[in-house]
Amino acid sequence: MIVGDTLSRYAARRSQLLSGTASPGEVLEAAGDLLRRRSRLETEGVDAALRGLGRSQVEAWLKAQKPQSLQPVLLRAAEEAVEVALDGGEEADMWRVSSLEGLSARDRAASAAHALAVWEGFHGALDGESAQLRDRFLAALQSLDSALRPRARWFIPLNPQRRQERDLLEPAEQDAAWWFSARAGCDDLVATWTANPQTLTAHLQDCDACRADMADAAPVDMPPRRHLTADDLWRLDMGLLSEDERTRLDAHTARCGECAQAVLALDEGEAAIEEALDMEEDGTVARSARTSRAPVSHRAHAARMPEQREVLDERRDFRVVLVRERQRVRLLVQPLSGRTVTAAVFLSPGRPSLKPAHGPEGIAFDLTSASSTGARSAHLSVQAGSETLERDFAF
Repeated sequence: MIVGDTLSRYAARRSQLLSGTASPGEVLEAAGDLLRRRSRLETEGVDAALRGLGRSQVEAWLKAQKPQSLQPVLLRAAEEAVEVALDGGEEADMWRVSSLEGLSARDRAASAAHALAVWEGFHGALDGESAQLRDRFLAALQSLDSALRPRARWFIPLNPQRRQERDLLEPAEQDAAWWFSARAGCDDLVATWTANPQTLTAHLQDCDACRADMADAAPVDMPPRRHLTADDLWRLDMGLLSEDERTRLDAHTARCGECAQAVLALDEGEAAIEEALDMEEDGTVARSARTSRAPVSHRAHAARMPEQREVLDERRDFRVVLVRERQRVRLLVQPLSGRTVTAAVFLSPGRPSLKPAHGPEGIAFDLTSASSTGARSAHLSVQAGSETLERDFAF
């Protein structure tokens, strides 16, 4: 059922459209809003408003468009939607309103694109540079959707409101408006983000997408119960664990305080050894005073293991580098030109996004804490001028 507040909001946009005070962009957005919902809303006056837009006005509007700016808006909206599910307190309504505004921003862009096509039907197709600007605008929206539609599960906590918006759209518009329609029936998945239900609902049993999401989370949700052995700790200390073994160890120590303390003690011992080695290099400690815990050559190698750097992507304006050190994993976004570079790293639902740190090497994201919870992948978003990068990466 469509609630009155939602209908009133679109009625207000129609009033703005007919007032004669709207800018060209506002005319396109409001006209598209109404045309994409023509079965539910009054559209009288919409055609006249579009006919009244001059070619020069539309061309100037196209030149000002930067669809890539919607990327951080939607990523922020996704984080806020997850907070709705995790918070559940007084702030949940604030997160919900803010997140829905992010989805509405993407929907207004879709409405403007729809109205632009109707405008061309009245005034003739754009050509030359204007046609290129139109095509670039539409292609940027398509690229954004290709990157973010598979992650529509982020917005499941908003499903009651998303379904209202979806049902207001014309049937032909609903599927394309993934920000309102994709995963709009997967409400039951939210309960699995904060708990491990003993029984699954009918939806969770039958929905392929939900089952895939739960399977991805299973290694984190059900870490090995076996405690670490002395051999495990020795192989960790010497850097001999495989990637899978380290993943299982990190997942276990994230929930087992006893084993976490053992690993912490190991780290403190290494710190003491490194300090002693540094002092020895200054000639202040005798070689025989190092330690008897393990062969010196092995421990020195383990404690001073060089970092490993993997270039994940390189563009004209920036480079993305994954840095692995013995007890730390970082992602670096390094500017390569004078352009301003912004970046965001977003983990899966139920886990917070990472905060960037700006330093001499560029924008850094510390993945160590995420790794300790068993997480092994994230989504990276980078923007530099008109160039954007969207990709998932493993760490």
